[in-house]
Amino acid sequence: MPRKICRHCDPIASHPWHLKERAGSFLFPLKRILTPAKQMMENNFPKLLFRLHKIILYNLFRALLIVRILKEADIADNDETLSNRTLVVAREAAKRGIVVKAFKFLGRESTNFFSLKIKNKKIFFEVLPTEEITKIAKIDFDDKFKFKRILKSNNLPCAEGERFIKIKPALAYAEKLGFPLAVKPNNSSLSKHVTCDIQNETDLKKSIRIAQIINPYFIVEKFIGGHTHRVTLVNHEVAGCCMREAPNVTGDGVHTIAELIEIKNRHPWRGESHQKNFTLHKIIIDESARSFLAKQGYSLESILPEGTKAYLRDKIILKSGADIHDKTDEVHPDNIALFEKISRLCEAPLIGLDFICQDISRPYHQQECAVLEANSLPYIDMHHYPTTGKPRNIAGLVVDYVLAME
Repeated sequence: MPRKICRHCDPIASHPWHLKERAGSFLFPLKRILTPAKQMMENNFPKLLFRLHKIILYNLFRALLIVRILKEADIADNDETLSNRTLVVAREAAKRGIVVKAFKFLGRESTNFFSLKIKNKKIFFEVLPTEEITKIAKIDFDDKFKFKRILKSNNLPCAEGERFIKIKPALAYAEKLGFPLAVKPNNSSLSKHVTCDIQNETDLKKSIRIAQIINPYFIVEKFIGGHTHRVTLVNHEVAGCCMREAPNVTGDGVHTIAELIEIKNRHPWRGESHQKNFTLHKIIIDESARSFLAKQGYSLESILPEGTKAYLRDKIILKSGADIHDKTDEVHPDNIALFEKISRLCEAPLIGLDFICQDISRPYHQQECAVLEANSLPYIDMHHYPTTGKPRNIAGLVVDYVLAME
């Protein structure tokens, strides 16, 4: 029996029931109740809170290791279940004589947790080692609405928007804000259940229902057009900037679109969509791709004129074959200052910012633009494997930071 896949997560392999995301959303009200208590502890008893947090998590991990529910395993480059954002760090750590190991459930199933050892001290971390699992984040900037409030309170460019749980007030707000709009779940990644460029109320209602499949809380915001960039900062300094582009091929006047896709997919840096140990992935040919080509007046048998570009998807998702273009050397100094200010406001040693604009080489204050969201565990491997431009060794900077902190 074929595995059920959620069409709103295309091409990410997610079950349409979204049990994991729904469980997290049910805990969201409890989190809102407990957060003030946590903040009170942080303000009045920070050392006690840190020690309790550290004792509980460290002992939990050690207990799971002792009973062998979790097992430490060596990391192999060809392990398709491990994310390349961790693998690039493991490779850089190995160059410095540091061994990174993966925690696997019952020795088989991969988790997002790892360990490394520096000067006889073992560090447990989630995905990337800039923060130990015992570290309590000062600001939850992965929460899209909280991050938006940080930007707004500091008069920094963001897409005007609000968070809702009910449709009726969202529709009233949307009427006031005006189309085009975007709708996204309050906590999501990889563009799951996100709808952009919404032009009318009918599509808005549909988009809200899609977002609420994985989270009852959703954000309605102004849609900002332009090129999507990922800016990664290490220790509050811009380490890399890349522009992501939806899956595409460029005509040569000879080959069909299907043949151009086959040629592009041959690149050794492109893996299958399920292979997590690849950053770039092969362009997927399916009904969605055929339909999107048809909207542009093409089919897989069309021969594009030389230099003409055709797109296979409207969403910019790496697993469906999107491209990455390094833009680090083109970022305007004013934009660098903006990104570094945001990093300091978020108080995080590693942060990935999604920034949309028409031209990254122009100052942000001279064009329509927005910082869309922030990520505490960014896919730093995007900078290592660009389709065009210079690779940037972000993993090396991450390992250097960890060594300096220890």
